[in-house]
Amino acid sequence: MNKTIKALALTATVALMGFAPVMADTAAPTVKVDGLVDAYYTYNFTNSANKLQGSGNSGYWYNSVDNSYSLGIAETKITATQGSATGVVELAYVDAANAAGLALPTGTGLGLLQAYASYNTGAWTFTAGRFTTWMGFEVVESESNWNYSHSLLFGYIPVWNQGLSVSLAVDPTLTITGYATNGWNQSVNPASFGAETFGAEIAWVPNSMWKFVINAVDGPGTATGGLGGSTSYDTSVGEFIATYAPTSDWSFALDAEYGMEDLGGANGTDIVSGNAISSNDFWGVALYGKYAIASDWTGSLRLEEMKDEQGVLGIYSDHNGPVEGREATLTLTHAFTPAWTTSLEGRYDYVVENGTVPGAGAGPFAAGSADQLTATLSTGFVF
Repeated sequence: MNKTIKALALTATVALMGFAPVMADTAAPTVKVDGLVDAYYTYNFTNSANKLQGSGNSGYWYNSVDNSYSLGIAETKITATQGSATGVVELAYVDAANAAGLALPTGTGLGLLQAYASYNTGAWTFTAGRFTTWMGFEVVESESNWNYSHSLLFGYIPVWNQGLSVSLAVDPTLTITGYATNGWNQSVNPASFGAETFGAEIAWVPNSMWKFVINAVDGPGTATGGLGGSTSYDTSVGEFIATYAPTSDWSFALDAEYGMEDLGGANGTDIVSGNAISSNDFWGVALYGKYAIASDWTGSLRLEEMKDEQGVLGIYSDHNGPVEGREATLTLTHAFTPAWTTSLEGRYDYVVENGTVPGAGAGPFAAGSADQLTATLSTGFVF
């Protein structure tokens, strides 16, 4: 099957190269430069020790540093367009403490987030290179999300992929896209993996109020236990996203994920029974609501539940076990200008392990707490 897909991808590439002279556009390319600067200060009321360097806010991705003036992310994106062809190069910088969350080189904080070329024929779009993942309701840049902090679900999907995609606009309401990549957050396909990652996206927008998306990804993951290490465990994630905007003031969204990780045999241990396990299931649901309070004020609420059935992955850092994470996030955002926004966010996390709330000293948060309360003040400028 993999050889067949490789052959088809090679054939499509050769065909495009053959038609290149016909598709050539002699006009000079149009170049556009975009950018983003995002900074934050998060205070963890549960973490009395005020830990720094990413250890303070468990369950967070980019604003994981506690009690410190921090840079969330800085980006520069260059887009060149010539006729039907487009080239994109995007650099991203985050503090070293947050580099792992963005899947950039840990310790440097600077990395190539996107670098791809695409060609559009009208109905068909062909893309090759590195691009941010198709999975998820939220994106890397908090300024484009409804809430500032990222959801727990965000950690169970790739950040970026490197490979090929082919997209077909069936009609103005329906688009189908297929992907073949080197893995999750992988610039090369390691020999130990033995297989590429494949994915698909079906997006249907029947009208101005509704949008439905079905996403899927299958292949060697790159995080702990197959979602993030050098292992070759195969991980599959399916996702359903629905958004509903009944009025210009109100918007709602649902993001549901279900994943399964093949551990390649008895490579894990059920923390409850002590028995060896060969696979692990995980699932999560996030509900979103956003209300335009005024032309320059918005309020957004996220309610989320995520469960790691066997405890192999660990929803929160430095903590494994059959764990169910729940969080509620409320974000108030003010737009001083169309490009400059500031938000104040409160977030509450707590966990349930083995069906019960962990006792004192046994939880995943500061001092073994079973819950965590944080507040974040952030500001961002987009240009």
